[in-house]
Amino acid sequence: MNADPQHEASLTIQDFSGLFSKYGGWIVAATLTGGILFTAAAFKLPKKYKAHFVLTIYSKYFQSPLIGDFVPELSESSEMRSQRESLIRQILTPEYLDSLGNKYGIYASEESQAAPATITGVLLSDFHAWCLEHGLVQPRSSESRLSLKREDLLSRIEIFSLNNTTFNVGFNYSDPGMTLRVTQDIYGQVIQSLLEVRMHTLVNVRDAIRKQFGSLQAAIAAAPPASSLYAAPAPRPLTDGEELKQVRNQLSILTAQYTDEHPVIQQLRERERILESRMQNAAGPEVSGEPKPPAAGSDAAVRDIYSDLMKKFNYLNIAIDSDKEHQSDYFATLETPLYPSAPLWPKKGLFAIWGLAFGFFGSFVIAALKEYFDRSALHAGALAQQLGLPLLGDLPVLPRKASPPQENTPGRR
Repeated sequence: MNADPQHEASLTIQDFSGLFSKYGGWIVAATLTGGILFTAAAFKLPKKYKAHFVLTIYSKYFQSPLIGDFVPELSESSEMRSQRESLIRQILTPEYLDSLGNKYGIYASEESQAAPATITGVLLSDFHAWCLEHGLVQPRSSESRLSLKREDLLSRIEIFSLNNTTFNVGFNYSDPGMTLRVTQDIYGQVIQSLLEVRMHTLVNVRDAIRKQFGSLQAAIAAAPPASSLYAAPAPRPLTDGEELKQVRNQLSILTAQYTDEHPVIQQLRERERILESRMQNAAGPEVSGEPKPPAAGSDAAVRDIYSDLMKKFNYLNIAIDSDKEHQSDYFATLETPLYPSAPLWPKKGLFAIWGLAFGFFGSFVIAALKEYFDRSALHAGALAQQLGLPLLGDLPVLPRKASPPQENTPGRR
């Protein structure tokens, strides 16, 4: 006898199919209501747009065939990725973030958005003012507020690697036009920084070589004069004509082994063009800071070092001149910043799906709980069966009516 009521109070898998026939209309209505409410929320929530660009930094950005002895080549993939990412992230200095925030009015818009525009915002502002008045919180200084603005702006800039050489750089904001302009500004700053870093590296190496010439010249001057039998003629700076002749000789040798697409041949061609232009102008100044030749009769070993450095120095001049003409050979833009056509968040279709799913499963769970509690309640039929008494019938549910007026009221018989 006790098993039947317990069995009646439980729900089986077969009973769930019956829920649709019993509560089908209510479940459908709740599902549609959830979809409509979530879709409406997608229209009302603050929009977030995103623009991005994809940049590839080639390995030859870090290496030149003319200066391989000075600039070591990267080998490990993790090292290559971290080196390229650091080159991109180094533009995100506090000064540059402040310039972005002030130039495009991002800092000002954040302050206007922070102003309370609703009843909740007013209450929170009043509560914060009360806490400040009673010393519960410390007032924020101008530096702390500026730091919070920088952190918020930095969080909107996303940099992640697609592979070891390619990176996706994006920016998200509530205004699509502002998003595009800021992304274009970041793109231009990244390109300019990459060019400046490479040029700075080459110039530093050239300046370091130039400093070595001073110590070599002192060593050559202090060295005892060699025998006239073994004395070698002192090297002197090459004129444009002599250097042009050497460049052409190197080209004639290299073109017999390599094609014109080889980077060394291309750089030598560029140097040849520059020297020819200098000779045509007949007044073109030599590269500033050209080293002076050592005195005659210097030590042969020091002369060899001096001659090798002189060759490296000329190679660096070729590399610097070549980089000024072919600055875009070291990286490529796979995707340029485009105007965001649709908000990144919220997605109306996704919100509609979420609303339908929430309404359906929520109403289904509520219907299942309602059915369960209805079965677990102590009904007249279950009570009669448990006590072994006959069930005469159910009392009808009568609607409540207004109480009839009393006959014996004051002043009336």
